[in-house]
Amino acid sequence: MGRLTKSLGIRLFFLLLLVGVVVFVPMTVLIIRANTHYLMDQIVANAKRTNHLIKGSTYYSMQKNQKEDVAQIIATLGQQPGVEGIRVYNKKGIISFSTDRAELGQTVDLKAEQCTVCHMSEHPLDYIPDSTRPRIFTSPKGYRVLALIDPIRNEPACAQPACHPSPSEQKILGVLDAKLSLAQVDQNIAQSRDRMILYSIVAVVLIELFTGLFIWRMVHSRVQRLAEGTRQVADGNLDFRLQVWGQDEISNLSASFNRMVADLQAAQKELKQAQEQMVQVAKMASMGQLAATVAHELNNPLGGVLTYNKLLLRRLRNGPLAEEERKGLVDQLELVVNEIKRCGNIVRNMLHFAKGADYRFEDTDLHAVVTKGLFIINHHLEINGIKLVKELRAADPRLVGNANQLQQALVALFINAVEAMPAGGTLTVRSEEAEDSRSLRLRIEDTGKGVPKEIQAQIFEPFFTTKEDTHGVGLGLSVVYGIVQGHQGRIEVESEMGRGTAFVITLPRQHGGSPGAEVTSPKGKGGMRVAS
Repeated sequence: MGRLTKSLGIRLFFLLLLVGVVVFVPMTVLIIRANTHYLMDQIVANAKRTNHLIKGSTYYSMQKNQKEDVAQIIATLGQQPGVEGIRVYNKKGIISFSTDRAELGQTVDLKAEQCTVCHMSEHPLDYIPDSTRPRIFTSPKGYRVLALIDPIRNEPACAQPACHPSPSEQKILGVLDAKLSLAQVDQNIAQSRDRMILYSIVAVVLIELFTGLFIWRMVHSRVQRLAEGTRQVADGNLDFRLQVWGQDEISNLSASFNRMVADLQAAQKELKQAQEQMVQVAKMASMGQLAATVAHELNNPLGGVLTYNKLLLRRLRNGPLAEEERKGLVDQLELVVNEIKRCGNIVRNMLHFAKGADYRFEDTDLHAVVTKGLFIINHHLEINGIKLVKELRAADPRLVGNANQLQQALVALFINAVEAMPAGGTLTVRSEEAEDSRSLRLRIEDTGKGVPKEIQAQIFEPFFTTKEDTHGVGLGLSVVYGIVQGHQGRIEVESEMGRGTAFVITLPRQHGGSPGAEVTSPKGKGGMRVAS
C-alpha cells in the first residue's frame, strides 16, 4: 500500500477523485434542493388551482343558498385521491361545510394555525398574502400534509337582503381550507433524490474510470517505463532504450533519456579505453620501480655463471681431467644451468607482467597469482629489509578471473606496502575462504606508519597520492580498485596511524558473466568500504 501511495499516477487519480467528489456532492445537493423547491412550488400551485376548482364548483349553489348541494360537492371532492379534507369557515370561525360531518357547526380557535394568518391582529385582515396561505404539517399517520387557505370574498351577487350585506360593509364572507396529502409527493421527491444521487455516483465513477485509464495509459505506465529505464542504466544495461511516441512532455523526456544513455554508452567505451591505458601505464610505472631490483636480481645469478665459466675454462686449459674432476665440472655446469633458468624465469615473469592487458576471464588459481606476484618483488623485499609472512590458508583457491589483472593489482599493493615501510617491517599475505564459502578473501597487511583517517575514503580515487613528501600509498590504487570491481569484488582498507595498513580483497568464485566474458570498466566506487 505504501508503494502505491508513492506512485504519481495513483496520487493524481485520487486527487481527481477528490476534486470530482468535491464538485459533484455540492452540485448534487443543490440540484436536489432546487428540484424539491420546484416540485413544492408546483404542488402549491396545484393546491391553489384545487381551491379555485372547489370555489368554482360551489359558486352557483352558494349563490342559490343551496347548502345541501354545496355539502354534497365538498364531500365528493373530498373523496378524490390525495385530498385529506376540505373545510369552509364563516366569518365567526364556525365550520359551515366539511368533509368530516362531525366537525359541522364547531367553532375553531381563532388562535389556531390556520386562523392566525387572518386573525393575527385585533381586526381580521381583508387580504391574505400568497406567501402566508400554504402551511405544511405532519399528520397523525406520519406523512406530511399541505394545507392552503383561500378567502371567500363578498361579491355584489352575494349582497342580497336574505344572504349577505354589501361588499362595502363585509369584504370576507369566510375561508376555504383544503388539505392535500404530500405522501405521494414526498415519495416522488425521495425517488428523484435517490436517482440524482445514483446518477451523480455513476457520473463520478465513469469520469474517474476514464480518467484513471487515461492516467494509467498516458502517465503511470510511461513514468514506470522511465523509472525502469533508470534502474536498467543503474544496473549497467546501457543498451536499454525507451519507446518514444507522441509529442508531449513525457515523450520529450523519453527522447532525452535515450540520448543521455547513448552518450553514457559512448562515454563508457572511452572510459574503458582510458582504463586499459591506465592499467598499462600503472604497469609501466611498476616496471620502472622494479627495474633496479630486477637488475640486482639478475646480477647475482649472472655473476655466478661468469665465475663458474672462468673456473671451468681454467680447468679445461690445464689438461685432461680425472674422473673426480670431471664429476665436479658436471656439478658446476648443472649449477650454471640452474642459474640461467633462474634468470629466464625472472625475465619471463617480467615480460608476462608487462605485456598488454588480457580482458578474458578463466579458471584461476589465486595462490599461484599471489606466488608469482611475490616472486616479482622478492628482491625488492630483501633490499628493503622486509620480512615476508605468507599464509595461504584457503583450501580451494580457485575462482573465475583474469590472472594477469589480479597479479597487476597485487603487485601494486605489494609495492605500496614496501614503500610504507622504508625502515623495514613485515609484509603479511593471508588468504582464506569467506563466510559464505562462495568467495575468497585475501589480506595484505604491512607494519608501516598507516593512512590518516581523513584521507582513507580518497585513496582509491584516480591520481590521488600521498607521495609528495615521503613514501606511502597511492601507486595504482585506483587501478587496483577498478580491477577488483571488474571481478565483482570489493576492497576494504583498515589502517591505524603508527600501526600499519591492511587491504582486504574479497573476490567471488564465480563471475556474474560466463567464464571468458570481457571485463568492463568500473562505473564508480560503490563497492569500496573504508574501516578505520
